[in-house]
Amino acid sequence: GLDDPYQHGRGVALADFNRDGRVDIVYGNWNGPHRLYLQTGGPRRVRFRDIATPKFSMPSPVRTVIAADFDNDQELEVFFNNIAYRGSSANRLFRLIRREHSDPIVEELNPGDALEPEGRGTGGAVTDFDGDGMLDLILSHGESMAQPISVFKGTQGTNNNWLRVIPRTRFGAFARGAKVVLFTRRSGAHLRIIDGGSGYLCEMEPVAHFGLGRDEASSLEVTWPDGRIMARAVASSETNSVLEVPYPLDMEEPIMSAPLECGQGFSQHENGRCIDMDECTEFPFVCPRDRPVCVNTYGGARRPRNTRGIRGFEPNEDGTACVAQVAFFGGYPSAGSWPRPPHSVHLPLVLGLCLCLYAL
Repeated sequence: GLDDPYQHGRGVALADFNRDGRVDIVYGNWNGPHRLYLQTGGPRRVRFRDIATPKFSMPSPVRTVIAADFDNDQELEVFFNNIAYRGSSANRLFRLIRREHSDPIVEELNPGDALEPEGRGTGGAVTDFDGDGMLDLILSHGESMAQPISVFKGTQGTNNNWLRVIPRTRFGAFARGAKVVLFTRRSGAHLRIIDGGSGYLCEMEPVAHFGLGRDEASSLEVTWPDGRIMARAVASSETNSVLEVPYPLDMEEPIMSAPLECGQGFSQHENGRCIDMDECTEFPFVCPRDRPVCVNTYGGARRPRNTRGIRGFEPNEDGTACVAQVAFFGGYPSAGSWPRPPHSVHLPLVLGLCLCLYAL
């Protein structure tokens, strides 16, 4: 269930963490454990199950919860924006690594410059300020101590593919409440919800942002709150771009999704999606037991006996050693070094909501 009658929720985000096509919930709790609910059950019997790990669920004075793919690797991250209420309270960042037929792996990451242990956080939001396809993080501060706004840029995944989708209503407004499903050539379907916001005093951008890794999109499907559905193909040339999706007119016919293509290391499941094979089971020679296994890695590689996993580290290029994990966020560059002008439609939206809502 979702009932927490004696606790104090501050921030909620909707996402599909295990990529099963159903909306899951993560929310922050001031007085109790943070929750990570996976949706279970059938269409007429919706249920939720909490899979939060002890570190993930650790209570904190949270103000905003953000679920987004900051490094465009297809795996979602969850960011907890805290306030230094009665002492230091650093922000926290987790990655959820999807697994077939099992719950996602929850890994804590190094937020880098976005740690802010003394930050008086009052809200956070994401958008793509400079149009490079990487989500940027903006944090507002205040409440008993004046602090400047912080803007952070991701330091990982800069070469990964991405796609941003903006559904519109029949009147041209942002389609809050719309569901966007992106079908890819190798990794199946990815779901995003254009929700109203996930923070205590902030509102998220009205954009479905998809990190694709090295994959490409084949088609997308948008479902509006009134039940209208529109599907269209996505060309390879539209990779790494922003797609505007207008509300469909009655005479428009939906475009069928392109055939699913599964790449190397993936196989097509009976549900019509591509699943990632467990190479360590199918092909043991690719997972030699004499090499170190680092904790913060993708997949569920098993640790050899008498080999100590090193938290906060990741494998080097040839897999022979563990190296220090790179900080996830860095400070944003000056305006003069931006490669392209920021998207003017989203900049005032995010900044205004973070500042003006707090002023109210």
